Amino acid sequence: MEYLEIFSGIWKLRLGAPEEHVPSAQRFVKSPQKNGISELPPVTLPFSPDDITFSVSPRGCLIELPMNANEDVYGLGLQLKSLVQTGKKRILRVNSDPVADTGDSHAPAPLYFSTSGYGVMVDTARYATFYTGGNKRCGNHSEQKKDYDSRSIALNEEDLYSGRKSGLARMMIEIPVAQGVDIYVFGGPKMLDAVRRYVLYSGGGCMPPEWGLGIWYRCCGSADQSEVISVADELREKHIPCDVLGLEPGWQSQTYSCSFKWSEERFPEHEHLIHLLDTMGYKINLWEHAFVHPTSPMHESLKPYSGDFEVWDGLVPDFATEKACKIFGEYHQHNFTSENISSFKLDECDNSDFIISPWSFPECSRFPSGMDGEQMHSLLGMLYQDVIETACRKENIRTYGSARCSHLFAPSMPFVLYSDLYDHKDFIRGVVNCGFSGMLWTPELRHAVSTEDYLRRLQAMVLSPQMLLNIWSMPHPPWYQLDREKNREGIFYSESEREKLLASTRKILKFRQSFIPYLYSAFAIYHFEGIPPFRALAMDYPDCDNMRDIDYAWMAGPDLMVIPFTADTTERTMPLPPGNWYDFYTGQKHSEEIYLNPDIHTLPILVRENCIIPVAEPLTAVTDGVKYELQLRIYGKTPQPVRMFADDGISLDYQKGKFAWGEINQEGIVSQEISFRYEVKDILRFV
Repeated sequence: MEYLEIFSGIWKLRLGAPEEHVPSAQRFVKSPQKNGISELPPVTLPFSPDDITFSVSPRGCLIELPMNANEDVYGLGLQLKSLVQTGKKRILRVNSDPVADTGDSHAPAPLYFSTSGYGVMVDTARYATFYTGGNKRCGNHSEQKKDYDSRSIALNEEDLYSGRKSGLARMMIEIPVAQGVDIYVFGGPKMLDAVRRYVLYSGGGCMPPEWGLGIWYRCCGSADQSEVISVADELREKHIPCDVLGLEPGWQSQTYSCSFKWSEERFPEHEHLIHLLDTMGYKINLWEHAFVHPTSPMHESLKPYSGDFEVWDGLVPDFATEKACKIFGEYHQHNFTSENISSFKLDECDNSDFIISPWSFPECSRFPSGMDGEQMHSLLGMLYQDVIETACRKENIRTYGSARCSHLFAPSMPFVLYSDLYDHKDFIRGVVNCGFSGMLWTPELRHAVSTEDYLRRLQAMVLSPQMLLNIWSMPHPPWYQLDREKNREGIFYSESEREKLLASTRKILKFRQSFIPYLYSAFAIYHFEGIPPFRALAMDYPDCDNMRDIDYAWMAGPDLMVIPFTADTTERTMPLPPGNWYDFYTGQKHSEEIYLNPDIHTLPILVRENCIIPVAEPLTAVTDGVKYELQLRIYGKTPQPVRMFADDGISLDYQKGKFAWGEINQEGIVSQEISFRYEVKDILRFV
C-alpha cells in the first residue's frame, strides 16, 4: 500500500492498480486552493494504514476501513431520503428516480465525512457499494458477551432494526470491475475542517455572480417570444423581484434531443428579445440537454466523438474527449455566451430507469475516450458543467446555472442541482445534506397543493442556494391559480384572492433579496476558506449527539440557522446547539431548546449570539456593481464586526485579485476597502 501526504492534512493512498477513467483524471478538476489548505490546523492521519485492508476478487475490489463505536458518517452525494448514513448499505448508482433510501441519486459521490473528524474520498466512477458500519466479520466477540447478554428481546421493528453500533464494525467499500483504486483522506481535527480540506482541494467553493443569488422565474415550457415578454412585463409592473428568466425547451427548434437552435416560429426575433430583457434587468437562462439532434449544426462534427447509443435519436457527446468539448463549447460560445446569454439549465444529464421509458444510454455503452456507460453516467454531469462553464469563462462571464447530475470535485462548479422529485421534506433534507459533498441544491417551487404549501415552499428557498420559481408547467404565474389544470384552463382566483397571494409572494421574494450581501459574502468564504454556505448542524456541532440527525434545519452562512416548515407541520420542539440563540424577528433569546409554532407567513430563523446580520434594502433586480443600503441587526451585548466581501459581482476579475474584504462594526462604520459596495442606513439592536 502506497500513501503520501499530498497537502497538509490530505493523504493519498493507492490500493492495487486503479482504472484509467476516474474523476481525478478529468478536465473538470480545478487546482487546489493551496493557501487556504495551509491555513487549516495541522493534523495527523486519522487512522493507521495498517488498519486498512484491501482485496481483489472476480467481483472487483474491496476496501475496509476502521470505524469507532460512536461515530456517524454523512455525505455520499446528494441523498434526499436520509441524512445520517451510518449502519446502512448504499449503492451509489446514478438514478434520478430513487424509489427507496438505497443510495440511488442523480448526484452520488463516493465521499463521506465522519463525526470523528475526517473524510474519505474514493476516486472511482463505478457504482460503488458502501457498507457503512452495519456489518461485522466473523471473529472473537467474547469481549462483547456482557453486552449481548444484556440486550432485551426486540418486540417491534424499530428496536429490531435499530442499527446497534459496535466497535467491531468497519466501513466496507466494494468497487465493481476495478482492480485497484486511490483513496484520499481529509483530516480534521473537526468534521468541518475535513470538509473544508475537501472543498479547498477541489479548487474552493464556487463564486456565483450576485444576480445568481437573486430571484429566478422559469417561464412555461410552451411560451413563445411574446408570452415571455408578457411575463417579463408583468413581473416588473407588479414589482415582483426577478433577476433571471428561464426559457424552457420551446425556445429550440428541436428538443428531446436538442437542436441548440432558436425556433424561428416561436422566437422569430430572439436577438431583440435578448436585448429587451437585458435593458429590463433580466439575465437569461436557457434550458438544454446534451443529446444532439440530427438537425443540429453540431451533429455531423460530433459523430466521431460520441457514444455508440443514441438518446431520443440524438448523439451523446463524449465530453471526456478534447474534440467533443471543443465542438460543443465553441458552438455555445459563438451562439450564446458571446450574445449575452449568461446561464444554462443542463437537464437530463442524469439517468432514470424506474420509469416507463428510460431516458438515457445503457451502462453497456462505449465511448471514444474508453469509458463505458457506467463511468459516463457518473461523470457526465460534471463533464457537461465544465464544458458550459468554460464557454462562459472565455467571455469573462461568471455563470450560475442548474444541473441534474454531479459527482466528486463539485464544489467549484457554479451549478445548482434540482430534481423532478417533489416531496417537500426531501427537498429540505437536500439543502441540509448538500454541503457534505460540496454540492448546491435548490428546494425549488414548481407547483403547490394549497396556499400554505405554496408559502412554505417559497420560504424554504429564502436562505438556500437558489430561489427558483420553476413555472414551466403552467402558462400563468402561480398567484393566478395554484392548481395546474385550472391554471392551464384559465380558471383563476378572484381578484382579491390573487392580490393577497401576490402580496405574500412579493414579501417573501423581497426577503430573499435582502439577504444577498450576507449570502454573497458566505459564498466568498466558501471559495477562499472552504466553509459550505449551507450545511447541516452536525457539521458545526459533531460532538452534540442531539444535532446529528436534525434533517429539517441548516446553517446558512456563518451565523444564521434556518428552520423551514412544511405545510403538514404546525409545531416543533427543537434542541439547540450550545450557546444562546436569538429569534431573528423579535430578538427573544433561547438556549438548549426552542418551541416553534410559526404562522403561515413566518420562516423561523435563529441568530448566533453576538453577531451582526446585514440586511439589505431589497432590489427589483441585482444590477452590476450595485451599492447596497443596509440595516444592521445586532444580537447580543458584545457583537463582533461582520466580515463582508466586495468585488464587481459579475466578472471573473476576482480571480486576478480584484476584490476586497472588509468589516462593518456595531456602530455602523464600514471599512474603507468595501465602502464602494455597502452603506449602513439603520441599526437595530437586540440584547
